[in-house]
Amino acid sequence: MKNPRVSAWQACGGLLTMIGLFCVGCAMIPEPMQMYEGASLPKEQVGIVRSACQTASGLSIMIVKIDSKDISDVCADFALLPGEHHMEVSGKRIAPRIDTPMIRSGSVLGAPPSPVGASSGQESSVIWASQSPLPITCTIQAGQEVIIVGNAGTGPEWEARCQERPRK
Repeated sequence: MKNPRVSAWQACGGLLTMIGLFCVGCAMIPEPMQMYEGASLPKEQVGIVRSACQTASGLSIMIVKIDSKDISDVCADFALLPGEHHMEVSGKRIAPRIDTPMIRSGSVLGAPPSPVGASSGQESSVIWASQSPLPITCTIQAGQEVIIVGNAGTGPEWEARCQERPRK
């Protein structure tokens, strides 16, 4: 006959382990970079600009300046006081990564393989990049989250704007 106390303790231990892992994961999400003077304010009193950088294929938009301040981490999220903010953004379009197989050369005796094409550790290639930063203006409200979205063509012309993120 099974001992119910052992099963309950095992279940409780498993639950505590899962909660612990969840808390560690949440702690690893970086806080938005504070772009105002003074003490940190609660998220209900500031606006958040979410990063539009991506490593997958598509348009990646990097924020290089906010209110004339150079940004060191162009892919960070930013906490701003409510109001109008002037930003400069740069963009690049990343090609879809195609994993190509490694072509093996030599005989059956084991000559070393010679890589052809992209390896799995290689970065995806940039197929378009903005030539200079694009100035945009965003009006941000307290408690609001926005993301920079845009479109890029094949030439130097492109556009970007702030778009409110739906609340969760």
